[in-house]
This record gives sequence, C-alpha cells and structure tokens, in this order.
Amino acid sequence: MTRQPQTSAGFSWPQTFGLKENPFRDSLDPNLFFRTRQHEEALLKIRIGIDDGHALILLSGASGTGKSMVSQVALRDIGHGHETALVFVYPGMGKGQLLDAILSEMGEKETGRFTQQRLDLLQQKSVALYREGKRLVVMIDEAHFLKADALHLLRTLANLETARRKLITVLLIAEPGLRKRLATPGYAALRGRITFMVDLHPLTQEETEQYIKYRLLKCGGYGDLLPPAVYVAAHELSHGIPREINRLLYNSMIEALTSDHFGVTPQILQTVADRQEGRWAR
Repeated sequence: MTRQPQTSAGFSWPQTFGLKENPFRDSLDPNLFFRTRQHEEALLKIRIGIDDGHALILLSGASGTGKSMVSQVALRDIGHGHETALVFVYPGMGKGQLLDAILSEMGEKETGRFTQQRLDLLQQKSVALYREGKRLVVMIDEAHFLKADALHLLRTLANLETARRKLITVLLIAEPGLRKRLATPGYAALRGRITFMVDLHPLTQEETEQYIKYRLLKCGGYGDLLPPAVYVAAHELSHGIPREINRLLYNSMIEALTSDHFGVTPQILQTVADRQEGRWAR
C-alpha cells in the first residue's frame, strides 16, 4: 500500500490510505450495507411480512450484528402504501409509554392520560390509514428493554384488524434475551402471533474479509489495500461482529497513521485490541 503525503491544509486521514471517506464510521449508512446470505434472508422475510400484512415479526441478534442496519434498509425499501413509526425503547418502557411513542411518531401531540385512550386513538388512526389505502408499520428497536405489560400489549396491536386484513405490522428488533423471555409459558399467546423469527449471527471468516473489502471499495479504496493476514486477525479479534470489526479497523488505521507505520498489520490490530480490552479491565 502506498500512503499519500500528509499536508496540514485540508488534511483528511482517509486520503492517506487512498480512501475518499472513512469506511468504518459508526453510522447506519445503507450505502455501506454488506449483504450476506443471512442478511438477505432477514430482509426478504421482513419485506414479505410487511407486504402480506402480518402482525408481528421478530428480528434478533447479539449487539453489533447488524439488526439496526437491516431495519434501516427495510425501512428505506418500504413501499408508498405504508406509514412507518420508529420507536427506540429505553429500559423499563411500559405499555403506556410505548403507545405514546408510537402516536408521537405519527404526529400526535395529545395522546391522552390513560392507556385505553391511547389505544383507541391508535386504532382510529390505523383505520384512517386503511381507508387511504395504507398500513401502519411500527419498528420497535431495543425491544428487549420492554416491560412485560408492553410485550403483552403487542397481542392487542396484533388483533387490530378489519374483516380483510391486519391494520398494523410490528417489527421487533431485539437481542437474544427477548427470545428467551418469549419462550416462557406466559408468552405463549404472543409467540403464536409472531409470523417470522429471524436471527442474525456473527460473520464467518470469509464473510469478515468480504465485509472489510466491500467497505473499502465503497469508500474509494482497493481490494488489496490490506494484507491477507489482517483479515484473519480482524475476524479472530472481533469474533465476526460487524460493529467490532468497524471499531477495530478504524482504530488500527488511526494507530498506523499516528505511529507512522507503513500500513495496517496484524500486530497493529492486536495492539489496538489489547489496548481496548485493557482500558475496560481497569
């Protein structure tokens, strides 16, 4: 790899690696979405679930495996016949707060003091959308933080329907802990209303290499920007979790830049990983 000369005026660190922009930035940019087979399957099932009017879909996976990215791509691809409400759950969110968040996303400022008032208002708005030829799609991110009463409320939302179809599709985006909760007997009725349960897993070593190369190419780099051993080290140190891959590669590039190394090496990745691990161990 040939590093570009650094200048103080208009300096941009990606340019020193022959890149137009940072390929490992911490953002949900659909243009950087790398489609593995499992991610394509997740997108396909979500799209089918929405298009066919299913009430509940569950997308689960460990933190950093790409759930939010998949949901953003799915949100971008939703047709004009839908209205979307994106809700970010905070720990301990109950049913009243969940309904309030959904209605707020739909532009409602006065949602009522009581849960039943909010539920009635949501039903009225969903029916109004139906008469316009639209359906409401609610994406609930970090759904594992929902309280039990909020989860049971989803059964009620799943029952909102006309004689022909469901009024609302809810996409639950959660860590695996939610699946464990739903596996208990008290949630049997809710489980029965979930059409698709899709899991995202860490990338394989081959997928990790393809993921890194894809991001480099999308940001103006070349496929041989990094030596082969870097991809092996990146997979081992990140365990194939995309968010960890991004953090590791970003910090390793900065480390190579600030320490004036010729390029990123497995040794630099190991140094960065040890430093990050040591920082949290203090």
